[in-house]
Amino acid sequence: MAKKIKDENGNTYVQKKPFYKRVWFWILVVIVVAVGASMGGNKDNGSKDTSSKSESATSTSTAKIKRSDFDAVKIGDLMQSADGGDTLDSLKEKFGEPKSTSSSETNGVKTDVVTWDKVDNKIGSSMVISFTDGKAFSKDLTGFKLTRKNKIDLAQFNEVANGTSYNDVINKFGEPDNYTETLIGGDKQTMVMYTSGVKGDLGANFNITFSNDAVSGKSQTSMK
Repeated sequence: MAKKIKDENGNTYVQKKPFYKRVWFWILVVIVVAVGASMGGNKDNGSKDTSSKSESATSTSTAKIKRSDFDAVKIGDLMQSADGGDTLDSLKEKFGEPKSTSSSETNGVKTDVVTWDKVDNKIGSSMVISFTDGKAFSKDLTGFKLTRKNKIDLAQFNEVANGTSYNDVINKFGEPDNYTETLIGGDKQTMVMYTSGVKGDLGANFNITFSNDAVSGKSQTSMK
């Protein structure tokens, strides 16, 4: 809520929250980070925008990361700076040097997107952790490389209703190909994506979003 203040002349003004304390700002950060993760390792395009800067570094990770290791990574609440997640240094100690690191700074807020590869030693899999002020606030797991016994069709997708539990969705469709988790204002936000074993045209896929482990939205592309 905005705070009212008075100056020495008795005039009343409304003091707004700093942009970095607003929910919309942090949601925007998550979106930007997600895009950055998908483009990790790309070179600077030469932009001279003085409001932001970016740098990237690449190395090779050798640690064997298990799914349980990913689940154990603690992420902090974006709206509660005191409730910080794991630090980048602590995860480097646990998992070794990452495959790639991309850093950006916008309006004084520094964000690091760090990628470790070969989760469960699967080629093409990766764990992406996003940090602000050196503490984790979002985690992403890609490349489960699953073989589904039966294809998921549009009718099954349409059966998923808002409020359905996360466990019920996983029991119905199996583990997703991609999993992303963020904590905002005390609420756990999760998005899962299915790309393998989806019935439809080439590239058919679907996303399901959860708030506190209950379905809050979904979308699909080219399913049949």
